[in-house]
Amino acid sequence: MGNKIKKLMCHFIGQPIVFIESTESTNNYATRQVRENEVKEGTVFLTYKQTAGRGQVGNSWESAPGKNLSFSILLRPFFLDIHRQYLLSKVVCLSLEQVLSQLVDDVKIKWPNDIYVGDQKIAGVLIENAIMNGQISQSIIGIGLNVNQAQFYSDAPNPVSLKMLTGCDFDLEQMLQGILAAMNEFYAYLEAGEFEKLDQLFYERMYRLNEWHAYRDETHRYTGKITGVNGIGQLKVEERDGTLHEYHFKEVSYL
Repeated sequence: MGNKIKKLMCHFIGQPIVFIESTESTNNYATRQVRENEVKEGTVFLTYKQTAGRGQVGNSWESAPGKNLSFSILLRPFFLDIHRQYLLSKVVCLSLEQVLSQLVDDVKIKWPNDIYVGDQKIAGVLIENAIMNGQISQSIIGIGLNVNQAQFYSDAPNPVSLKMLTGCDFDLEQMLQGILAAMNEFYAYLEAGEFEKLDQLFYERMYRLNEWHAYRDETHRYTGKITGVNGIGQLKVEERDGTLHEYHFKEVSYL
């Protein structure tokens, strides 16, 4: 790690942690707090009882009380060009992958906002950015991680938890501290403009990268391989005949 990165690593993410007994959504709670009060950058809003957790595009997130991690982080990345806001997702997903890979095998990042173990989803990320005068004035980053839940009852197709994978229970506070430490590390790379380093680390951990699988978009079903993410955060998929596609979120389905 270079000296520039070390200087930027001041470990402000997680200072402070605000515990909420119960809330419908930590992202909603954080949004209200920022609107009504002066909230320090790096503040984490944590609950062990989230009653109406949200995923991307209105999807719900199931979490049994006291079993999993549900938290949101407030950041103000003024330095980040709005066209590169997708890099925040790389930072968060790399942080989760780093912690989980110490506990289980085959952890991958499914672009843009999921963490998979094999072909099962163990964590999800919801990033809500506010734009002002062409800059990202704030980012509220919601994270849901399945830790000690042994059974899921929603119609989500492929959830899994650390408990289901290992048979063990894990300390939620220790898990949170590990994730926040990793986020401070990877966010320092982002602040330093080390985008190529983030890309390198991300592609080493990307789900289905350069593997042939079935996909479906609005026009057809086909066999293709993911070749990466372009400069505005679109997923790049190549068909066997060489046809190239670039997709925004939810424009292509993994089959």
